[in-house]
Amino acid sequence: MQGIIKKAENTHNLKKEEIVKLLKTDTEELFRAADRVRKEFVGDEVHLRALLEFSNICKCDCKYCGLRCSNKNAERYRLSKEQILDLAKKAVNYGYRTIVMQSGEDKYYTAEILAEIIKEIKSLKPTPAVTLSIGERSFDEYKMLKDAGADRFLLRIETTDKNLYKKLHPNMNFKNRIRCLKDLKTLGYELGTGSLVGLPNQTIESIADDILFFKKIGADMIGVGPFIPHKDTPLGKEDGGTFELARKVIAIVRLLMPDINIPATTAMETLNPAGRIIALQSGANVVMPNATEGDYRKKYEIYPGKICINDSPAECRKCIENKIKAIGRTISEGQGNSKHYPLTLPSPAGRGKTKQAKNLRKNLTPQERTLWNKLRNRQINNLKFKRQAPIGDYIVDFLCLEKMLVVEVDGGQHNQTKNIQYDQKRTEYLNNRGFKVLRFWNNDIDNNIEGVIEKILTV
Repeated sequence: MQGIIKKAENTHNLKKEEIVKLLKTDTEELFRAADRVRKEFVGDEVHLRALLEFSNICKCDCKYCGLRCSNKNAERYRLSKEQILDLAKKAVNYGYRTIVMQSGEDKYYTAEILAEIIKEIKSLKPTPAVTLSIGERSFDEYKMLKDAGADRFLLRIETTDKNLYKKLHPNMNFKNRIRCLKDLKTLGYELGTGSLVGLPNQTIESIADDILFFKKIGADMIGVGPFIPHKDTPLGKEDGGTFELARKVIAIVRLLMPDINIPATTAMETLNPAGRIIALQSGANVVMPNATEGDYRKKYEIYPGKICINDSPAECRKCIENKIKAIGRTISEGQGNSKHYPLTLPSPAGRGKTKQAKNLRKNLTPQERTLWNKLRNRQINNLKFKRQAPIGDYIVDFLCLEKMLVVEVDGGQHNQTKNIQYDQKRTEYLNNRGFKVLRFWNNDIDNNIEGVIEKILTV
C-alpha cells in the first residue's frame, strides 16, 4: 500500500484498481501524503468563501435531498435582490473575498435577474469573486452570467454511475449534467464539481470512477461530502456514508489533482465535531462558512444536523478563523483562485493562443531576454517562472504561479493612449483572477536590473 501512496504522491496518477485498494485500506499515511502534497502545491493558506443560501425552492426531486420539490415539510423561502446584496456587502465587510451564491433550482431567478445581482456584487470594494451554485441552465444562460462577472460555477455530478444517477434523480438526465459541465468549461468558468460518498447501492469501484472523472474533466475545485439521510426523503431510512470514507476520497483527490481547491465541507463536521479541521489536515484548503442570516440558515436543509444554524455570520467567521490558526494554517486575504485554473482553462477567446505564445518565446525582446536570464531555473528565491504564458484572454510576459504574480516588460508604445487603456483592461482581468501585476519599462531593465529583481522579491 505504501508503494501506491508513494506513486500517487510523486506522479499524481493511479489506475482504478489502485484507487480501489486505497479506498478499502485504513492507513494514516494516505492522509499524511495528501497533506504534504497540499502544502507543496497550494500552501498553508485556507481560502474562506461566504456562502449565501438565497432560495430553498427547487424544481428537482433528487431522492437524497431535503430541498426536493416533493418534500411538503420544507419551509420554503426566496430572498429578494436587496436581501442578497445586503448579505454580500456584509460578507465583504467581514473579510470574505469570494461570495458563493447557492440555491435550489429556482427558475424565478432568471439569468437576467441573476446577472443584475452579480454585476452589483462585483462592484463592491474590494472586488469579490462570485461563485454560482444554482444547477442546470442553458449555454446562453451560463454565458450571460459569465459575461455579468461570475467567476466560478459549482455543479456536483454526485455520482458517475449512470444507473445510480438515474435512480436518484427522477426526471433528470445524466447526459445533460455532463453537457452543463462541458458548457461551463467552454465558457471559461473556474469549474467545480464533486460527489456524495456512501449513497445507497454505491460501490467502492463507482467512487473510484468518480475520482478519475474529476481528473479527466480537469475540474478546478472538487467538493466531497458524506451522504447523510434526510427523514423527509425516500432515502430517509437508509444507512448514511461514513466520515472516514469521505476523508479518504478527499485525500486521494488531492494526491491526483495536486493544485486544485478542495473544500472541507460542513457535512464532514455533522459527522465529526472536528470534521472540517481533520479534512484540512487531509488535503483540503477551502472552508465555506455560512453568511446567510436568521431562520434561513435552518430552512436550507439539504441534510439534517447542519452545523452552526443558530450562529451569526460574524460568529461563524471568527470561530473557523480560530480553528484554522490553531493548526498553524493562515487565512488567505485574496480571492483564492484555483492554481489549476490559469494553465488549464483559457477562455474560449484564448484557446488559440498557445501557438502564439510559443512564437513569442522564440522572439523575446532584448529586455525580456535580460530579465528571463535572471528569472529562469529558479534563480531567485527558488521561484519557478514561466515566460510568455497564456492566461485566459491574454499572454503575459512572465508568470510565477506560486506567488500568483505576473511581470510585464513594456516598451514605449505602451505609453500611447489606446495601449494604456488596453493595459488597464488587461490588468483588471488578471487582478480579478487573483494575480498581482508588476510592470516595468524597458529602461528599468536596461539601467537597473537589480532594482527590478529586488522589486519582484518584495511582492
